Amino acid sequence: MNSSRWRLASAFALAFVIVTIINFYVFGRMSGLLGLENRFAQLGFAFAMAVLLGVGFFVRTSTVKGTKSLFVVVTSIYGIELIALPALFCYEIVQLIVDVPTLLAGQVILIFVLVIAAVSLVNAQLLVIRKLKLPFARKLRVVHLTDVHIGAAHGRRYLARVVAIVNCLKPDLVLITGDIVSGAVAPGNSRLENFARLESPTYMVPGNHEYYEGVDEIRAALPENVVILRDEEVGFDGYSLFGLDFSQDQGISGARKIDRKFEKPTIAMAHVPQFLDLPAGSIILSGHYHAGQVFPINWLGRFAVKYFRGFYTENSITLYVAPGTATWGPPMRFGSSNEITLFELGPD
Repeated sequence: MNSSRWRLASAFALAFVIVTIINFYVFGRMSGLLGLENRFAQLGFAFAMAVLLGVGFFVRTSTVKGTKSLFVVVTSIYGIELIALPALFCYEIVQLIVDVPTLLAGQVILIFVLVIAAVSLVNAQLLVIRKLKLPFARKLRVVHLTDVHIGAAHGRRYLARVVAIVNCLKPDLVLITGDIVSGAVAPGNSRLENFARLESPTYMVPGNHEYYEGVDEIRAALPENVVILRDEEVGFDGYSLFGLDFSQDQGISGARKIDRKFEKPTIAMAHVPQFLDLPAGSIILSGHYHAGQVFPINWLGRFAVKYFRGFYTENSITLYVAPGTATWGPPMRFGSSNEITLFELGPD
């Protein structure tokens, strides 16, 4: 076995152990607090969910009926576990100070988890149009989409909704900052064909999911009206449009350095948020982080990531990190919305 495969196998084994431990703790602690503790059920759940998560990742690209549903169901259970973890940790701390009745604690935590999960599941099906104004060299209406993740949880009908809304906004440009897929998309049997209905010039940059599934495969599956920019600049009358390619060397949140001189005010697209050496007054559009998507990552992410969500400004350049137009993994969203962003740009 070569070194890269050995590292991959080691990472998978470590992840499997960690996930199994988390499953064991959450299921065991919750069932114990509710007076339903069963050690065999706890062990079975912990191991079965870890196995199903691995299976879910592998079958999310399958065309066999029900496989994508398996991925959605399993990741949703993990989303619920993620909500339960901080509540259980708080209980452990409080229990050290005050003797809290076990059953009462279990009931309160269960209600908390179910309410947050229900709100998250419903919110993940909604689409919000956010209208923003920014100063720029030219007057433009620009729609920004990112992290649409067509595949397991969101399919043709969801994309059709997105495209219909975008066309109603009548933008001058549609800019997509990567991760349009969740799982492989085969040419000729694509869920991406509704992009062809976009009535405005459309440009995109690849994200990490395009590289997972193959940029060439995604290009073949996309209709021709969507232009992919990979470290490429398109000049317009009075401004430029630039697309920063994604590199797997960036990891989760790394930046890329590029050796390029920009002469005009620029609208740049970069899947992973970062600043570029652009003329003053330029704008950078990004996504990638989904604004955390699930509680408590939506809160913790602000401390872990430099450019997590919203507006940032450096050297008279504005970076906007959108929360994403859809979800990935669990169809859950808390503390943010699936967003279609309309920028109304123009001179002050």
